[in-house]
Amino acid sequence: MKDQIKDFSTQLKIIAKDISFLGQPRYPLKELNHIFPEHKDFILQLQDVSVPFEMDAEDKNKKIDELRNQLMISSMPNDVKNIFINRLKDYEKLIVMMNNFGTDLFYENCVELYGSSQKLLNDKSLYYFIEEISSFCHSNKSADEYQGEVALNYLRRRLEETFHPRDFEIKSSTSLLSDSSAGRRTLKLNPNKSYSKELLDIFLVHEGWVHLGTSLNGTAQEDNPWLSTWAPRTTHLQEGLAIVTELISGKMTQERWNKVVLRHLATALAEKGSSIKEVYSYLRHNQLNDLDAFKLALRIFRGVPLEGGRAFTKELLYIHGTIQLLQHLKIKKANLSSVWVGKISFDEHLVLLNNWELLNPQIKYFPEELRTKSSQLILDKLIDLTTKLFTNDLPSA
Repeated sequence: MKDQIKDFSTQLKIIAKDISFLGQPRYPLKELNHIFPEHKDFILQLQDVSVPFEMDAEDKNKKIDELRNQLMISSMPNDVKNIFINRLKDYEKLIVMMNNFGTDLFYENCVELYGSSQKLLNDKSLYYFIEEISSFCHSNKSADEYQGEVALNYLRRRLEETFHPRDFEIKSSTSLLSDSSAGRRTLKLNPNKSYSKELLDIFLVHEGWVHLGTSLNGTAQEDNPWLSTWAPRTTHLQEGLAIVTELISGKMTQERWNKVVLRHLATALAEKGSSIKEVYSYLRHNQLNDLDAFKLALRIFRGVPLEGGRAFTKELLYIHGTIQLLQHLKIKKANLSSVWVGKISFDEHLVLLNNWELLNPQIKYFPEELRTKSSQLILDKLIDLTTKLFTNDLPSA
């Protein structure tokens, strides 16, 4: 079975290559310039929706069909086989989305992958959860004092406390819709902004420990190379894990949590019918500066019409994923470190737990700070809070 898993993993990785628009979204630039003339300089860095993605959809679908046929006749256990089959379904939806930017079809497939705000929009438990999380946050006390190479060096030094220097790199990027992001082995930071120590520590935990760390662990897997390959269904667990880790490490500030909540509520507003201009005004009213409000509005309207009624609902997963992860850890009685094996969904994590000795996943890196009694105590409190508030499971991948 190991040889089959390695072979299918290789094919899966080839299929997944270039099936993503997160780092290179398209927008109707003429329309954006008309609505936001004050942001024309930033809009110049964006690509127009008319520019095709560098992806051969016909070839990708052919390879998907070929791998699916091989899986159907494979002797692997069905639960392991379904890991690959379900990821292929994700990639098919992504291909449709990339070929239908700015349309209802994009949004329909987006909701299938990432869910919608409608299920919990009027749930009082969600808003009580949001309020209660504030008790786990601290205030951002330090002034902005890190910028450019100083900020990059601080993150590099802190990351080396967990990861071997040869396994990752730090780069600057000025075109980010967010201030920081992580790739397969790279963490990027906007060098033109000033950051407080608290904010850099949040980037360290969220982008470094979680997104970069799970990528490095996935890459180190010898028997399960599929754990190094991203699929949309892994995003629920990834973003939930990033927020939970910010909380239990004591890095979550009240300002940071307010922005997480604001992102969620703004996405829900877009789904209910607010236009990009209205969402932008809402973000500005809630104390985001002009450019940060514009960048977040762009994130929320990735791939969907700017007039509203739809949203890129991945932006909901920071809160939805947090609740899902806390429920998952409680119900499955799982150790937190076991979700660090790579890029996995909740269902895939369950397959690993049920076949741990057979599949033999390895955990190369896990932040030592999360092994402390204080981190475990906070995690237990968060799980108890979620258990009291949410009696039903949220839909998860």
